[in-house]
Amino acid sequence: MDKTEQPTQKVQLAEVLKKYWGYESFHDLQLPAMSAVLENRDSLVVLPTGGGKSLCYQAPAMCQDGMAIVVSPLISLMKDQVDALNANGISAAYINSTLSNAEKWNVSEKIQSNDLKLLYLAPERIGAGRLLDMLTAANVSFIAIDEAHCISQWGHDFRPHYRELKQLRDRFQNVNLHAYTATATQRVRDDIAQQLGLRDPEVLIGNFDRPNLYYRVAKKNNLLNQIQNVIERHPKGAGVVYCISRKEVERVTLQLQGLGYRAASYHAGMSDEDRAANQDAFIKDDIQIIVATVAFGMGIDKPDVRFVIHTGIPKTIENYQQETGRAGRDGLESECHLFFGGNDFRTWKMIMSDQPPAVQKVSLASLQTMLDYCHNINCRHRSLVQHFGQELNKDCETACDVCMGEVEVIKDSLKISQMVISSVYRQQERYGMTYTSRVLKGASDERIIANNHTELSTYGLLQEYPLKGIQDWIGQLVGQGFLYQDESEGFSILKITESGKQLLKGEVTPRLTVPTTTEKKSSGSKASKTRSMEGVDTGLFEALRELRTAKSKEKNVPPYVVFGDAALIDMARRCPSNEQKFLEVQGVGQKKCEEYSEAFLGIIQQYCEEKGLPLDVDVDAVLASSPPREVRPASAASAASFPFFEQGLSIEEVAEKIGRARSTTEGYLTDYLRERKVTDPRPWVEGNLVSQIESAIEEIRPSRLKLLYLHFEEKIDYTTLKIVSECYRNREQ
Repeated sequence: MDKTEQPTQKVQLAEVLKKYWGYESFHDLQLPAMSAVLENRDSLVVLPTGGGKSLCYQAPAMCQDGMAIVVSPLISLMKDQVDALNANGISAAYINSTLSNAEKWNVSEKIQSNDLKLLYLAPERIGAGRLLDMLTAANVSFIAIDEAHCISQWGHDFRPHYRELKQLRDRFQNVNLHAYTATATQRVRDDIAQQLGLRDPEVLIGNFDRPNLYYRVAKKNNLLNQIQNVIERHPKGAGVVYCISRKEVERVTLQLQGLGYRAASYHAGMSDEDRAANQDAFIKDDIQIIVATVAFGMGIDKPDVRFVIHTGIPKTIENYQQETGRAGRDGLESECHLFFGGNDFRTWKMIMSDQPPAVQKVSLASLQTMLDYCHNINCRHRSLVQHFGQELNKDCETACDVCMGEVEVIKDSLKISQMVISSVYRQQERYGMTYTSRVLKGASDERIIANNHTELSTYGLLQEYPLKGIQDWIGQLVGQGFLYQDESEGFSILKITESGKQLLKGEVTPRLTVPTTTEKKSSGSKASKTRSMEGVDTGLFEALRELRTAKSKEKNVPPYVVFGDAALIDMARRCPSNEQKFLEVQGVGQKKCEEYSEAFLGIIQQYCEEKGLPLDVDVDAVLASSPPREVRPASAASAASFPFFEQGLSIEEVAEKIGRARSTTEGYLTDYLRERKVTDPRPWVEGNLVSQIESAIEEIRPSRLKLLYLHFEEKIDYTTLKIVSECYRNREQ
C-alpha cells in the first residue's frame, strides 16, 4: 500500500465512525482490521468480547461501494445488529428462518436494487442455491464470517454448517473473506484459515485481557446467598447466571423469583418459542436476570450486562472467557463471579461420558485446566491471558479477588503442603485426591487399613482440619503445579512434579488459602462503580434511563439500540444544552442526534434547572479534578517477597524462593519499590542502563511507560523501564 494513502483511509474511517456510531477513536486493532478490508486483503481477527469486532466490518462497509455479506450463527445476534445499524441510519437486513415469504421477497428486492450496505445470513442459508445465485449477481464488496471459531472442530463451539462456508471462496473468487472471533488458540486459528481457504490473511490478535471486568472465584457456600450478594450490588443492572444443568437452571430461577427478582430461564429443554420470549424480555430489560445453561450467550449483543455468575465450573477456559465476556461489553466496570465445588467435576464427567474415548480425554484435560484456574491464587487477569499465550505487564491490582486481598493465605502453607506431598510420596503416588485427603484426615476406611496406610507417618497429620478443606488444599497444589493428576490408567492418580520435589526440600513456598465458612464481600465492585460514575449526577442518569426505556418501547427495540449505558453516563456528565454539544456525547451519531436530541436535551435542561446544575460541563476538567486513587497496599503474597528483595536478590532468585512465575514476581518487585520508597534500582538494573533511562525520563517526562519504551525504539524491556521509573519517582517525591 502506498504510504500516502493511509492518512486518507484513516480519516475516511474516522468520519464514518463518528457520523454513524458517534465514536471519536478506534479501539485496539480496529484500524488495522478495517484497513485490511479496505485494502482487499483476507484477514483473521481475534478480538475479545467487547473489543468492537462488529465495527471492524461494519465501518469499512460504509466506505465501499456494494453490499457486504455477514455470516452469523444466531438469529438473535443478527436481529440485534441489524436493528442497531438501522437505528444509526445504515441500510441493513437479514435472511433467516424467522422471515415470512413476503419479508424474504422484500429483502431480495433490496439486494437486486443495490439498496443494502450489509446483509446478514445464517450459515445454513449458504447452501440455498437460488440465494447464492442472486448474491453472485449482486455487487458484493466483501464477506465477513462472524464467530469464526465455529468452523473448527478444535473450537469450543463447533457447528457443522460452518464447514460449508468454504464454497463462498469458490463462488466469490474475487471477493475477500474476513474471519472474526473472540477466542481462538493457535490451533483453532490455523484451522479457520485452512477451512475458509483464506489467502495469505492478515492475522490480528488482540489483547485477551478485559480490564473492566472484576473476577472473583469462591467455593460454594450457601449458593443462593452468594448469588444474592452479587445481584444486590446491581439492583437495576442486567445479569446472567450460568448453571451446568437444566435442572439447576429451573431451581435457581424459581428461587430468585421467590425472592422477588425479575428472572427467567433459558436452556435447550425449553421450546423455541419460550426461549425466544425469555431472551427477548431480557434484551428489552423486561426481566433483569437470565438463568441459563451454556446454550445461552453467544448470540447476545446486549452491552450493559453488569454481572455474570457461574454456579459451577465451565467445561473449558475458552467457555469461561466467552461467557464472562457477556459482561461489560460497553467498557463499563462489571463483575464475574465463579462459585465452584461440590459435584461440578462429577457432573461434567457424567455429561461427557458418551463422548468417544479420545475426545473425552481432551475434554477432561480441559476441565482440569478450568479447575486449576479456580485453585490457582495468582492474579485472575494474568492467569486468563497466559492461557491464550499472552502476558500482562503487571497484575491487575484492583480487578480480581486475589489482588484485592480477598483470598486469605494461611501462614503454615509450606508446612501443610509438605505434609500433603509427603503423604502422596509415601503412598507411592498410586492414589487419588479423595483417598489422600482421608489418609491425612486419619479416616479408618477399610481400604486405608487394608493398605496398612494407618502406619504411615502422614496418617492423621491434618485431622484437626475439615475433610473438604484438605481436599481443597490438594486441589490448590495441583493448580499451582506442585502435583498433577495422572489419568493414563482410566482414573485420577496424584503425582509429584519437579516443583513439588523442590517444595518438599523447602526450596519454594506455595500459597494455600484459609477454608472459608462465610461469604466475604467483594470490594472490587464498589471501587469500579465509583470510577464509572465520576462527575455524574445519578438522579439525572436515572431520568435519562427512564426516557430511554420509553423510547425503546415506542420503537420496539432493545433500550441499548436507542443509547447504551456509556452514552447515558457521558450525557449526564456533560449535560449538553444544544445539538452541537449533544453530538459530542460518546455514542451519539448524526441519525440519533436528529431523532433523539430534542427529548433528551429537554430532560437534561429541566433536571439541571431544578437541581441548579450547570450545562455544557467541561468533562476533562471534571475528571482531572477527581481525587487521586489510593495506592492499594501490597497483598500478603506480594509482601512475602519483600525480605528477599531487601537482600538485593534478582527477580529470578526471588521467583524461585517464593515459587511464583517470573512475571508475577516482577509485579511484586513493583509493589516493593513503591511501598518501601526505594530510590536505587541498581540491584536489578545495570548502572549504565539506569543512567540512560533516567536521562531520558528527565528529557521527555513521559506520561506513560509506553512513550519511554518507544523512545528507546523498543530495545529496553518494560520491566527494566518500570523499575527505573518507580525508583526515579520515589526520589522526586
